[in-house]
Amino acid sequence: MAVIISTGFILFDFFLIFLAAFIGIFVHYKHSYQYWKKKEVPYLEPTFPYGNNLYLFPLASTFAGESKVWYDQLKAKGHKFGGVWSYSRKVLVLVDPGYIKDILSLDFNHFIDRDVYCNEKHDPMGTHLFNIRHSSWKALRQKLTPTFTSGKMKMMFDNVLHCADFMINHLEKCANVGDDFDAREVLASFTTDVIGSVAFGVDCNSFDSTHAEFRRQGKYLFEIDLPILLKAVMVNSFPDLSRKLGVIVFRSKSKAFFAGMIKETMEFRKKNNINRPDFLQLLLKMNEEYKDGKPNVTFDEIVANTILFFIAGFDTSSTVMTFSCYELARNPEIQERTRQEIENVLGKYDGKITYEAIQEMTYLQQVMNESMRLFPPLICLARTCTKDYKLRDTDITIEKGTPVVISTFGLGRDAEHFPDPERFDPDRFSAEEIEKRDPYIHIPFGEGPRNCIGLRFGLMQSKIGLIRILTNFKLSISPKTKMPVTIDQQRFLLKENNPIYLRAEKI
Repeated sequence: MAVIISTGFILFDFFLIFLAAFIGIFVHYKHSYQYWKKKEVPYLEPTFPYGNNLYLFPLASTFAGESKVWYDQLKAKGHKFGGVWSYSRKVLVLVDPGYIKDILSLDFNHFIDRDVYCNEKHDPMGTHLFNIRHSSWKALRQKLTPTFTSGKMKMMFDNVLHCADFMINHLEKCANVGDDFDAREVLASFTTDVIGSVAFGVDCNSFDSTHAEFRRQGKYLFEIDLPILLKAVMVNSFPDLSRKLGVIVFRSKSKAFFAGMIKETMEFRKKNNINRPDFLQLLLKMNEEYKDGKPNVTFDEIVANTILFFIAGFDTSSTVMTFSCYELARNPEIQERTRQEIENVLGKYDGKITYEAIQEMTYLQQVMNESMRLFPPLICLARTCTKDYKLRDTDITIEKGTPVVISTFGLGRDAEHFPDPERFDPDRFSAEEIEKRDPYIHIPFGEGPRNCIGLRFGLMQSKIGLIRILTNFKLSISPKTKMPVTIDQQRFLLKENNPIYLRAEKI
């Protein structure tokens, strides 16, 4: 009897603790939900406990598809900016390109940090140029900038061109037997081969299942399981507490794989005096250069930023190419016009694809820009206010620690900026049309001091991939593709909900 009573008291105690916690959270939320109203900022009405989020358990550790919903709702109400809540976190959403320019460029010193989780203390190999915080980013950016000059792009050009051979051979096999192909899978395999070559110094054929370890690692990085999901919720809702608790989001097994690969390559090159024209070689040289008794770039920095280059290089570029191919397959007249330009330009260079030749392919660039307008590789850009900031032409002060969100997805599909926004029309990005628009409307790779450092490399490999495909094949949509194509709004990096299958016909 005493045991039963004791157990009852224990359960009752747990109930009281749970009730107290729930009441505490509810009071916290209720107080938080008055925040934007008190500051006289236009806002969207929140709902407990989501706030204005779309999902209770988001897959992304930062903002994703909900940012477009917020943008559209605030735009419909005629607001240039507005407040929302991500659960209980106060978030400012920008709609007007003038304010976007302020935050990304003119007043950048108030918004140095990206709103992406980073744990410098407990996870140095997970701290890279994309997520590093405070003043540390500038020194790291200065170290890495020389690796992305035009000269370095030319140096890596032939490596990228060679990697496209595996993709073309695979597509030829598909064309010969009449098989459809999964556009993302094929293009991600190509970009994985490219990054494997220029970032890790490894010749890998991801189209050969016996040599596809890099492709398997690329897929593994984006797999969602329960531990990753719970960590995403934790760092999204309580980033400061997560840092104090030492929460690490990046998979340790992946870090160990890449760190081991880099260490092995470094040792092999030093021992055999090998010098390759690639990204890793440039970092190795920096590692051997000392400043104030320390290497210019540490081993941890090499690992972290090579992993970043791997993720950004294979995923964002494959996204650009996937949707460019998809839209070209849907619009055969645009596809033919693009192919004609490619052939005309290559004719000036004896049929050879060169770095100079791809710079002349202006319509191809327009096709890619229009694809990124509709399907931006990064669904949104997010910054954190690092010191109190007064919003221009208002009496509103954005407090330190407040996330500020810009929906690239929303901007690209805004009918005010792009009439008939669902229509694919590369002429929107002719020189004349670009001149008419505010430059902060189309920002798929960000803008300002923290824009994408690898932008030119990403565009280079995407152009090479598209040129090789279009000079060898005519593309069409497979009946297997579920139309219309929809986007997974839970992911920070843009991804379709269902595979996009295409058909390649040999020219």
